[in-house]
Amino acid sequence: MAHSLPILLYHRIDRSGLSTATAPDDFRRHLQWLKENGWRALDGAQLTHLLRSGKALPKRAFVITFDDGYESLASAAFPILQEFRYSAICFLSTQFIPGARSWKRPREAQVDDAAFLTWDQVRALQSCGVIDFHSHTHTHRRFEECTMEELTEDLAMPRRILAGELGLPERHFDHLAWPWGRSTPEWRALAHRLGYRYQYTVARQSFERHGPLDDIPRTCFDAAAFPQFQRQIWLQSGSIGRMWNFAYPFGRRLRQITGF
Repeated sequence: MAHSLPILLYHRIDRSGLSTATAPDDFRRHLQWLKENGWRALDGAQLTHLLRSGKALPKRAFVITFDDGYESLASAAFPILQEFRYSAICFLSTQFIPGARSWKRPREAQVDDAAFLTWDQVRALQSCGVIDFHSHTHTHRRFEECTMEELTEDLAMPRRILAGELGLPERHFDHLAWPWGRSTPEWRALAHRLGYRYQYTVARQSFERHGPLDDIPRTCFDAAAFPQFQRQIWLQSGSIGRMWNFAYPFGRRLRQITGF
């Protein structure tokens, strides 16, 4: 039986009540249920090797990802990940992180520094092996409003900044999560030429071995109630998982066309 790979997406782990926030107790409950049911989290290196190798996807494996680079990744999510001995990937929008040595943030950039990690925190999390950092573009813009030259710079800059700040070669940063999961074939082709071999969208389905490597689905679980979390994992990986992963894109497209 072929297996699929659920990829979980979170943003903030805090009690702010925002739509992008998951309370720490809820996040812990998600991971505890996965651990108790025999699931193992792949780290960044394991995921890269798996995608590159073309080997069959392992049973009951999943990936935890975070977007943007909120400070709660260090203060709230990291201790919970350590508790369950799970690793994760964080896709940083590098403009949000203050104090880069190789780039000066424009004065007009409206960013709440206290809400985001510092580069010292990013380096500490990367070095301990629990969090692997990759690109979420530089500015997290709506790229429909950009020229291709602007998009090129916005994609290229995070690799340069991450390499300089973390002391790793640019080729290490070959994963890209598109903001809001939105991209076009032209954008993805450009990103691939710039070194992003693995690109991610947002969709309620898991990754299948035959799926494209430039449109890998992640499921957002921000503020997800526990029954909703269980149901979605079951839909993507249970007995009807292959049927769900096949049918979901058609249902999503139909909703976009009809407005329902």
